[in-house]
Amino acid sequence: MSRLSLIMTFLVISVSFNSYIPSAEAQVEPEIILTCEDSTNMSVDGKQKTAYIFCEVENPTVHVITVQITVQGGVLSTVAPNDFTVNRGSSWTFSVTYGGDIDTRSGEHESRIDAVITKVNSVNYIGNPESYNVIINVNEYIDCQYELEHQLLVVNAGAPIVISSRIDCHANNEFTKEFQILMIDRDSESGSLPTGFSYKQKNCLIESNPDENIVSEKCRFEISTPIYLLRTLDSCIIIVEIGDENSDECYESLSMEIKVKTRMWLVLSTFIIITIGIWNFQDRLKEFLENRNIDD
Repeated sequence: MSRLSLIMTFLVISVSFNSYIPSAEAQVEPEIILTCEDSTNMSVDGKQKTAYIFCEVENPTVHVITVQITVQGGVLSTVAPNDFTVNRGSSWTFSVTYGGDIDTRSGEHESRIDAVITKVNSVNYIGNPESYNVIINVNEYIDCQYELEHQLLVVNAGAPIVISSRIDCHANNEFTKEFQILMIDRDSESGSLPTGFSYKQKNCLIESNPDENIVSEKCRFEISTPIYLLRTLDSCIIIVEIGDENSDECYESLSMEIKVKTRMWLVLSTFIIITIGIWNFQDRLKEFLENRNIDD
């Protein structure tokens, strides 16, 4: 075989082998790595009512990859970027915004974040999604407000003080709350009842319904007053949750003025009657003793 034939044969074999060797890019399969924060907290009783999860998509390959993001948030609303491009050997950080409302139940809410490759080097591509499961912890809240039917109540000594109030509670979970009335003396700023006064109906229990977020309860409270009161009592009534430390102030918008008027005329007339009775008794006793001495 001539030298020229050998060279031609070698070139043909070389070209044949080279045609079966793929490029370096073709040898690396498109791939992404998705990582996210595991959990976050959300409060739904304020103005914001949102929470955020931050994620990163890493592209360890030599391809330029377009990634599409989808989020399953359950009862929570979600906002996330639709798609973005990650250059070869780099990463992309994004956030998912979760939203709730005042009725969103407290506790753990699961969410799944999916990232899928849709294009490789600007060519459409069908890939399997990378998923990451996260937890959104919705904080519990209970907000209770009350209204007093009267801003001023005047009663006479001996008459009961009857307080009616509607207490409205808004919560995102089941709850039990107990409220009580306190009578605060304006002069001494003391929460102890004056002598002769006593609570006949002091507490009111409110329990939620599993199917409702708002509970309204009509509460009735009662304080007995003494018949004999030497001075008019100027006090206020407040409603507080049992265990509340701030229970010794009369807030103007959340308290009721109470005036218990003394019945001095009744006191004086009773004193006069008792005095006259004692005098009559003394006169009769004296007369009885004198008659007995005469008989002896």
